[in-house]
Amino acid sequence: MITIGYQSDTGAWVGERLSEPYRFGSGRLVPAASLPDLTFPVRERAGRVGPLVGVLVSESSIPALLVGKKRWLETVVRSVHDAGGIAIVTTAAGVKENTVSGFVLVPALGRWIKASTPLPDVVYNRVKSRAEESGERFQTAAARFDVGGIALINRSFFRKSDVYDALRADGRLWPHLLPTAPVRTADDVRAWLNRYSCVYVKKDDGAKGNGLFRLTVLPDRSVLCEHPGGRKRLRSLEALAPLLESGGYIAQAAARTDTWNGQRYDLRVLAHWWRGRYTMTGVGVRLATRRALTTHVFHGGTILPYAEVEKRIDEAALAQLIALSGERLSERFGFVGEFSADIGVGPNYELYVYEMNAKPMSFDEPDIEKRRLERLNELFASFAQLAP
Repeated sequence: MITIGYQSDTGAWVGERLSEPYRFGSGRLVPAASLPDLTFPVRERAGRVGPLVGVLVSESSIPALLVGKKRWLETVVRSVHDAGGIAIVTTAAGVKENTVSGFVLVPALGRWIKASTPLPDVVYNRVKSRAEESGERFQTAAARFDVGGIALINRSFFRKSDVYDALRADGRLWPHLLPTAPVRTADDVRAWLNRYSCVYVKKDDGAKGNGLFRLTVLPDRSVLCEHPGGRKRLRSLEALAPLLESGGYIAQAAARTDTWNGQRYDLRVLAHWWRGRYTMTGVGVRLATRRALTTHVFHGGTILPYAEVEKRIDEAALAQLIALSGERLSERFGFVGEFSADIGVGPNYELYVYEMNAKPMSFDEPDIEKRRLERLNELFASFAQLAP
């Protein structure tokens, strides 16, 4: 480790009496007779220091970050510093041709400062809006990273239909896929119910259970429609026509599932690209209440210790499912350094893919979050050629 400094008046990153011209991100440290007040201990290896990590966020996230209301994001940044790197939190507008402007946390002071850096070694995308990702500023920033050969970890959100198409391209994953297709009319849904009798209809770009409902054919041929806010009986599927015709919905056949004490559960798997392959970082379990549509905690689901169901899970099969999925996702969406998967467990312990997510939320399990930070920092270091 060596100590470097930031000159806030000139925007220069400097080293004291440097013995060699250390590379810092896409730039180099400036030699200085002494260090300024703002200093940072950083990892050093083979003429490089850092890594310098860009954390790309939405414009609306910055005010909350500066007043301490983005705790998870701040935890990620602190972990980068603890591992001997420096993280600059920026927006797409802050990415210039050769520099990045944003905010750096000074651990010794416990506060954020405005700063600029060279283009980073790697960028961690946490932009929270699909609209922002498709906008001109984000696309310009992404193009600048591409030109500089800078990895953009998790370039975009996933659409459920795109995930299904990507995974379906690999025959080894077919046993884990539930039939899935776009639905645009009541007749489309009727055809699905004639074939499967119970289907989930989801917003293609939905998240956290929003835009989700389950349709089940009843003995009198009416249809029970359940959603996170309640349930009602439909005498005609035409009641769904205005919603479906607004676009962007898919249908997915429901799977028979294993239960724990009579309650449905599924797995939340966190995965990272780690040492040349996609591996499981942690597995959480979410338990649905007896009549709940989803296992999401904010829709009434609860956390179940993995040890309660561990003996029911074929971990070798789960690990292969995650490894193959990561490969197919990266082929489709660009490099995916981190993702999470919602995995159903069948009555005979089959594994089914429900969804995969490009920007996993924080996990409630502290041990999983601890490993997540370790994996992320190893990933960042590898792109800066600073991995041990």
